Amino acid sequence: MHEWGARARMAALVLACAWAGQAGAQAPDWKVFLKRASIEQIQVSPDGTRVAVAERIGESTQITIRNLATMAAEVRFDPGTQGEVGKLRWIDDDRVLLSANRTDSKYKVAFVRPAMWIVSRDGRDKYLLPSNFLATIEGDPNHLLVHECSDWKDGKCFDEVRKAEIGHLARTGEKVIVAPDRESELFADRHGNVRFSISEDDKAMTRLQVHTPGQEGWTLINDSEKSGLHVYPLGITADGEHAYLEAERATGASAIERYDFATGARTQVHQDPESDATRTIYAFDGVTPIGAYFRPTHPVAVVWDSTHPDAAAIKQILAAFPGRVVAITSATRDRNKAIVKTFGDRDPGTYYLFDRAAKKATLIARSRAWLPENTLPPSRDVSLVARDGMPLHGVLTLPPGKERNLPMIVLVHGGPHGPFDDATFDQESALIASQGYAVLRVNFRGSGGYGKSFETAGYKQWGRAMQDDVTDATKWAIAQGIADAGRVCVYGASYGGYSALMGAVREPALYRCAASYAGPLDLAKMYKWGGIRRSDYGMEYLARVLGKDETDLAARSPAKQVASIKVPVLIGHGRLDGRVDVAHSRAMVKAMKKAGLAVESIEYPNEGHGLNIDADEADFYTKLLAFFARNTAPATAASAP
Repeated sequence: MHEWGARARMAALVLACAWAGQAGAQAPDWKVFLKRASIEQIQVSPDGTRVAVAERIGESTQITIRNLATMAAEVRFDPGTQGEVGKLRWIDDDRVLLSANRTDSKYKVAFVRPAMWIVSRDGRDKYLLPSNFLATIEGDPNHLLVHECSDWKDGKCFDEVRKAEIGHLARTGEKVIVAPDRESELFADRHGNVRFSISEDDKAMTRLQVHTPGQEGWTLINDSEKSGLHVYPLGITADGEHAYLEAERATGASAIERYDFATGARTQVHQDPESDATRTIYAFDGVTPIGAYFRPTHPVAVVWDSTHPDAAAIKQILAAFPGRVVAITSATRDRNKAIVKTFGDRDPGTYYLFDRAAKKATLIARSRAWLPENTLPPSRDVSLVARDGMPLHGVLTLPPGKERNLPMIVLVHGGPHGPFDDATFDQESALIASQGYAVLRVNFRGSGGYGKSFETAGYKQWGRAMQDDVTDATKWAIAQGIADAGRVCVYGASYGGYSALMGAVREPALYRCAASYAGPLDLAKMYKWGGIRRSDYGMEYLARVLGKDETDLAARSPAKQVASIKVPVLIGHGRLDGRVDVAHSRAMVKAMKKAGLAVESIEYPNEGHGLNIDADEADFYTKLLAFFARNTAPATAASAP
């Protein structure tokens, strides 16, 4: 189901009136939260006459070219059964660049690397790129920068960049440059010049290098093995004279720096007191960074380049959607019209056409039209201080109209180092909260988003300070009167599943139940089971974040501490999990059963580290919600002490 903006015949909406017409909608059934978005991407053509839409049709994502004035479909590109679409953008008024592949019909996973295609808007011509797309070239619609491995060794390669002619894609094209390191990510400016290379070695050390057009070789900007800090490119200005970098600081959050290509000077332009940049704000050209969002659980937009010609219009758009994150997905050649995507705690994704001259926006489509905003559980940011004084931030999602004395699920994110929870719509949290639960997510130390020192504070703290942070957040919610102290459960997937069961181990009186999906439950076995151990990088990662002392690892492993568990446990896992072997869950279940403890086990024969098959996903959440309901039911008078 698509909710096109009344087929674009509706009058242009003043920006502040974006959510009219939702009164009276009924709360959705929880299973509809599992449905994929029907609209995945929208890109406007440079001349502003058409849009390319990646939309879910049946079990595949297809590209539809629509007339912008009427939204009538003109042509459709179907990548095939179980098709998936990645990159999507217009090259010029008549051609679209896209990456597409097909998923395996049994496992529902896209095993095949996406192919890059150039498709004409009338559907008559279709070209397959011989290499991976890197960048378009402004003023030259007939050439692209592409890259491919030129020297493959030990599973790694040096990338070679070439200038390929679109009309003769069977040719490799003119050689532009070769990456300075293996496994480099390359960044090009709008004029066909490769400017940055960033690589990561087996010890997770990064090297950022810069290239000057017309000169040989590369110049090293930062080597994290020597500086102890990582520096990443955010983007290059339209004139190609400057770039913006996100640079770690030894303490506190990362800073935004302006890099001068001519002199190599790096000048700090912004540093948030709490967090790293979470999303970059680009100008209407889609490549020039002019700002960013900070503070994941309460997004704050900062435009650091107020002199940019697009800054005033972008500030207007930002102000028109308070409480939402806003992204410009594409714009017309004259920059007068742009596709704006918004998302927030109760906005799963909404697309508008912004008219710069008229200062108005027209609703085009909602990505999940079956989830009206006023039926969705609201979320708010929370802040607390851990027992050792560490400031913590999190997100609290509540059932609509309810705020106190609720059954609560503590939902622990995976990763754990790098990912973080933010305040935008979270499918799983909304699903659980729709059933009457408060859902608490906390960015425990070790999470990303809050600077290098916060993330490294979690190293070798699995089951210790990281777990204490989850416990302290749970007790905070109880003390605030949000959660009923006798009706709290903890749940997560991957690291979150590990943390959930360690919560049951360390806090036997705090939680009524604990649930894990694909959790690494025996830390010592991480060095022997699963995919992380199969590379030097993975082994280095494990040593850095876990440590190697087996006695210590056992003390921090739920599978070795089952005697401390006093509450019912649910454990799910996919048999094909290549990251965390199913043996982790099997060993945990075996140990619990041997100890006579209550445990429910679910295995899915065709799933990996996540749930990809619709029937399996519905089955898991049916069992999970039933498990929560049984174990958070209010105590009856007969059972009360």
